[in-house]
Amino acid sequence: MNKDDNPIAAFGSAEEGDEPLKPYIDPTLFDTIDRQEQKDLITPVFDAITLAGVDYDLKVQDSATGKRYTLCKNDEVIEIVSMDKDFTDKLIDAIERTKEE
Repeated sequence: MNKDDNPIAAFGSAEEGDEPLKPYIDPTLFDTIDRQEQKDLITPVFDAITLAGVDYDLKVQDSATGKRYTLCKNDEVIEIVSMDKDFTDKLIDAIERTKEE
């Protein structure tokens, strides 16, 4: 998210539902982590990014084995993770570590 971006427009709102999360959902994981559970893992990350400030951005890339998520601060890569049960904790910990820098 850039500093001129509106967080509600970027991540959705109560009125929009979770439509903005669609690009972040990894269908290759539906056997182990269903769509709703993925949304439940992703949403707190966006909340943490919104609270941390405009310096942070979560990018998603398709790969041969599924999606990869890259957390950046000021366009510098902080953490690259794949979706798993610890997804939220990994990214929120990375945000907390770098907020102090």
